[in-house]
Amino acid sequence: MRNAERCMELLALEPGWLNGEGVPPTWALLKLMGAWLDEHQRQDLEQPRLFPTPEGGVEAEWRVGHLDLSIEFDPSSGLAEWHQLDLDSGAVVEQQVALQDTPAMRGLGIKLEQVLTSSNQSNEPEEAAG
Repeated sequence: MRNAERCMELLALEPGWLNGEGVPPTWALLKLMGAWLDEHQRQDLEQPRLFPTPEGGVEAEWRVGHLDLSIEFDPSSGLAEWHQLDLDSGAVVEQQVALQDTPAMRGLGIKLEQVLTSSNQSNEPEEAAG
């Protein structure tokens, strides 16, 4: 529900929301992003923080374990842009996928599920032996 509420807040942004500039995200982008998150974001895992971008996109951000992860949904370029930073090693993983490329977006969603699930498993306390 938090994501749906945040999407409604983003939809209510007025043109010029950022110091007289800033394009609000469209309903179509929010609907696409929301459906994608619903499909690939389990409710029991870390939920993203959602932020508007000046160009009318939305950035979803997660802090999962030692990873800083963001996906920008950018309607001006027509891309979903994955950016993953390992805070321990400094390693960066980037990937771009066309928003309208359904198989590629599904693959990006599976990648997200794997990252969030593996991070959740590594953060669970080990059961006491015995």
